[in-house]
Amino acid sequence: PIPYHMLKEEKLMIRPLTEQDFEAVTAIVNDGWRTTYAGYVAPALLEDAGCRERAAALEQDFRSHRLEEYVWEEAGEVWALLSAGDTGDKDRPGAFELWRIYVAEKAQGKGVGGRLLEFGERLAWEKGKTQIVIWVFRRNTHALAFYQKHGYRMDKMEQLGEPYMAEGVRLIKRLEEAKL
Repeated sequence: PIPYHMLKEEKLMIRPLTEQDFEAVTAIVNDGWRTTYAGYVAPALLEDAGCRERAAALEQDFRSHRLEEYVWEEAGEVWALLSAGDTGDKDRPGAFELWRIYVAEKAQGKGVGGRLLEFGERLAWEKGKTQIVIWVFRRNTHALAFYQKHGYRMDKMEQLGEPYMAEGVRLIKRLEEAKL
């Protein structure tokens, strides 16, 4: 198991997601979808029904343990979510994937995303993985720039069908290139 990352003087930590965190992370993810992806994903995904479906999918992932789920907690409040695990990409067998990094709006621009990304990379490294996969929507230029700044390179683009109806970009980072 990965030790929790805690800096007591800052009253923050990265720790496993618990059921008590579920309402907070669902709100963070759905708020992120509504504010970031509006205008380039299928509108139904941003409506209440789409948010309920996403919340159900998050809960399913949590209960099935399909992914490892972590939260960023600061001063007793959940500010972000990281979901990670083996990739589903058939052409990248054995790769690790960062499935979700969502940071609450009030915590953006404070280094939370970068620290979660670093934690995810360490998690992959400790599992013996040599590459990490991340998918983002092509029109999410902020996320593309963020990952590229952290050493990820564009690997391929493809049109994502239902339910997204948007173009996706896969980014790859080889961990032997990283300084973990």
